[in-house]
Amino acid sequence: MIYHSNPFTLKSKYISLDSRQIYEPSQTAFFAVKGVHHDGHQFIEQLHQQGIREFIVERAAWHGPLTEKASQWENTSIWVVENSIQSLQEIVRLHRINYTIPVVGITGSNGKTICKEWLSVLLKNKYQVIKSPKSFNSQIGVPLSVWGINAQHTVGVFEAGISQKNEMARLEPIIRPNMGILSHMGEAHGKNFASDEEKLAEKLQLFKHCKTLVFRDTEHSSFIRANMAMQNPSCELIAWSTEDSNQAIFVHWSKTAQGSQIKCQKKNQSEVFLSIKTALTDEASLENLTNCIIQASLLGMTSIEIDEASKWVKPVSMRLEIKEGLRGNKIIDDSYNNDIDGIKFALPLFKQYEEKKKVLILSDLIENGLNESELFKQIAQYIQPYAIDTLIGIGEQIYRNKAAFDQIATYKNTEEFIKSSDLLQISNAVILLKGARKFNFEKITQALETKTHCTKLEINLDALTNNLSYYRKAIDPETKIMAMVKAFAYGTGSIEIAKILQQQDIDYLTVAYTDEGVNLRNNGIYKPIMVMNPQKEEFETLTSFSLEPQIYSFELLHALDEYSSENNINVKMHIKLDTGMKRLGFIPEEVDELCQELVNMPQVWTVSILSHLAASENPKHHDFTEEQISLFKKLATQVDYSIGYKTIWHIANSAAIQNYPNARFNMVRLGISMYGITSNPTVKIELENVISLKTYISQIKSVKKGETIGYGRIGQLQEDGRIAILAIGYADGMSRALGNGIGSVEIHGQLCPTIGAICMDMCMIDISHIEHVAVGDEAILFGGKIQIQDVAKLANTIPYELMTNISERVKRVYVRD
Repeated sequence: MIYHSNPFTLKSKYISLDSRQIYEPSQTAFFAVKGVHHDGHQFIEQLHQQGIREFIVERAAWHGPLTEKASQWENTSIWVVENSIQSLQEIVRLHRINYTIPVVGITGSNGKTICKEWLSVLLKNKYQVIKSPKSFNSQIGVPLSVWGINAQHTVGVFEAGISQKNEMARLEPIIRPNMGILSHMGEAHGKNFASDEEKLAEKLQLFKHCKTLVFRDTEHSSFIRANMAMQNPSCELIAWSTEDSNQAIFVHWSKTAQGSQIKCQKKNQSEVFLSIKTALTDEASLENLTNCIIQASLLGMTSIEIDEASKWVKPVSMRLEIKEGLRGNKIIDDSYNNDIDGIKFALPLFKQYEEKKKVLILSDLIENGLNESELFKQIAQYIQPYAIDTLIGIGEQIYRNKAAFDQIATYKNTEEFIKSSDLLQISNAVILLKGARKFNFEKITQALETKTHCTKLEINLDALTNNLSYYRKAIDPETKIMAMVKAFAYGTGSIEIAKILQQQDIDYLTVAYTDEGVNLRNNGIYKPIMVMNPQKEEFETLTSFSLEPQIYSFELLHALDEYSSENNINVKMHIKLDTGMKRLGFIPEEVDELCQELVNMPQVWTVSILSHLAASENPKHHDFTEEQISLFKKLATQVDYSIGYKTIWHIANSAAIQNYPNARFNMVRLGISMYGITSNPTVKIELENVISLKTYISQIKSVKKGETIGYGRIGQLQEDGRIAILAIGYADGMSRALGNGIGSVEIHGQLCPTIGAICMDMCMIDISHIEHVAVGDEAILFGGKIQIQDVAKLANTIPYELMTNISERVKRVYVRD
């Protein structure tokens, strides 16, 4: 039945907006969304064949032959609405009204997800908690989270994130929190607001129906009080402070290198009502945990209960991580989010590695509202469509319920599994780890990892996707994008970057050499690939792996023509023109002859014509760049006219996409800007940082004034102090130019200058001004307060060189928020 109206509720138990994430088709409603570069409506017929029987479609996209086919489908409900996302939000809003449980809403600039996770950990032994999976805090993520509330839950904890005006007004009725936490307010998400006050006012709309609001007393407190007095005067504002005893709660943090104690005292009371011990010591973590323990107290937990539960609050990674493993394995570590929703959202990652065997290692689930039997039946249903080759269960619950699975090897704890031979038998597989923290799955990761060097280059795949989305919105929908993954994807790892780009339906990939393209093909990359520097001896390999050569000289062109004629095959190629770069390519004077040659080569197909801009990032070379663009257009037109068909034209690199819209033609080439690196200040605001280089402190030493430090004795402290030795040197990619105070490293949010020369495998930094620094603490070389552009400037080089110089012994870790 086709309904031209909004549904008030759904027959289905589950909701999906992603055709790749369907778990129980007969129990799933699919919301089709039409965007600029994607259209969920094109998957409706395929999903109906898979068994989905409830669809929400958009009126503007609901037309053509599909509507006639759909009218014949039996036992199928199709709701035709104006906007699928708005319809989803309204359905979930109505669903939320049915439940009167305490619901905590969390928003802020930083710490939302951490507060949500830690509060859930504190509450899990006393309540049946439903929480947002991962960082599901967007206009889509919030309704997907809240839809999961059912009669078994006794507390809800949901986060809400906004990036522009009028978004919170849509999220608040969906969450409808009656208790609130405002986490740290910082600069994040501020680009679409006229002021910090405007941004804060937008966030505070989440609390318009709350009975209580917990927040740290800061310079924003007066605005918070005034705003809440207008929109929700009955809300109890629970401001806490580590400095002002006149606030609602006075908090004392007692910190050592080993941990901290948090004591909370209510205004006008001499007794401490909360006293909590934690291993956390940094300011941001203590702020987040203080918000959580006060909120847990408001929900009825005692100080003793909270202190006991705090043992499970650990500064672990809040993100999914993808790492290289031994024996050709790929490790997907998604342990932190170990609940049933976390499993559902992680399983589709297997589809990115179809060339590998699939291994799932799963622990007992600690936070859930289902009985064991029902829980593992559901998990077995979710797993079934993914054809898992090896399933391993760890924990007493899974051991008791192994009959729910067709085939599973079970162990009572992680240590027993590691001691077995099963781990050593896994090879050429993608291994998904989903383990609750108490099971210490990091031991499994350590046993599987290829590289144990503690220095790592962290690549945020969600930030990469965001940057790609920004450029897609900037260009016409019909304009294609070619992504550069040459030189090991600028040092970030070509296979993983190519996989995420392929998943995002990129049009073309480019590598420098044939073997780079072969490597991508052998690892499941099927998108078109252009090879910039082909050798004529490699033509057979190129065609065998469906790689497309860039042809830049008559020698290469004749060799390709000869190869295709001798083998009686058609070959795709890309013609490179030199419009002023004075690098590879046919010069303008050769184009007449080039056209004559191409006319006599019908078996060689010209897919695209390209050139390279020499200085599109520099305004002082504007006229030269415009001359290049004009010349390219003239020459490409001549080639197309001669061969008799329209090719793809591309000359715009990352900088030119925004600086020269007239250079976009019908394809653009995106390179370093995918990683958030640009010299355009307007564009920089829109992009997210993708790469972070991190290491750890190996040793700390006290050094007296006048003592020399490092090779050549060039390092000295001006006063008695302390230095930290870091496990990174120039063999890892840290430039020697950054030594002796030129460069700095971030530790605990503070910058620490280098001291002495950069060594091959390590370097030294001055930490005299920071308290409570310990061996093992993280040090950020770039990606935090310091960005790679800043480091490149200090080292008198460019980001490209720094990225590509990062040694292969530095492990690449791919994260998703």
